[in-house]
Amino acid sequence: MTRIEVTDALITAAQGGDSDAMWQILSAYEGVMKSAIRTEASKADQDQAEDLLQDARAILIQHVRDFDASSSAAKLSTYAHKAIRHGVALAWTSMSSAVTVEPYTVLAVKRALWRTKGDVEAAWAMVGEGEDERRRMSRETFVSVLEALKEAMSIDMPKKSNAKNTNVCDQAPLSETIPDPDSDFTDPVARRDLARFLLREIPPRQSFTLRAFHGIGMTRMDDTEAALDLAVRLPALRKLRSRGIDSCRSVAAAHGIAA
Repeated sequence: MTRIEVTDALITAAQGGDSDAMWQILSAYEGVMKSAIRTEASKADQDQAEDLLQDARAILIQHVRDFDASSSAAKLSTYAHKAIRHGVALAWTSMSSAVTVEPYTVLAVKRALWRTKGDVEAAWAMVGEGEDERRRMSRETFVSVLEALKEAMSIDMPKKSNAKNTNVCDQAPLSETIPDPDSDFTDPVARRDLARFLLREIPPRQSFTLRAFHGIGMTRMDDTEAALDLAVRLPALRKLRSRGIDSCRSVAAAHGIAA
């Protein structure tokens, strides 16, 4: 199979609406996306892996659209890689969790375990007995999440550096990126940051439809263009966007954020 070289010209063409150019880029990074799935969702079956691949493609498309065309094409992989892994990990947590709660509840427990260095009772004190009633959960839910986490892929553990002879982690836990629910989101900059946070935490294909429609982190696209990029029909695109709005509201509610 001939290796596809992703050039500056190919990226520019894809950003200009050339669907063939976009597909060539997706094909070139197929290995990167499948590697992320093997790493973050090693227990996924064939159907789950295919769903995760579709999510990864949506993430890559959004990052191609948002990529600074004046930068070197060699930087695209680095630019998109972390986002792809994050999206795949979050989607896999939602797929594989054995409890019928929002994946963000799972994330809250992971965050508490991280902050208490694995002390279960201290973590319970944070999520079950905290002063803020909006963020409390029942002991039954907490224990159920702990049981599920024995098998679920963690999206909160820090990633180790690839450098030799070092134990330094090269990124903070995902939970540390959650906005403070007590922040004032009336400021335009704060509202923008909140929107970006919510769009990172919902399923990638839903996120893409909202980003494309509103021009958040990428150039605005009409529905026909967005549907072509995702290889879906217009009704399916609009359904994804509607679900995305509901998902954003769920994430905000789970963290006590008025969005």
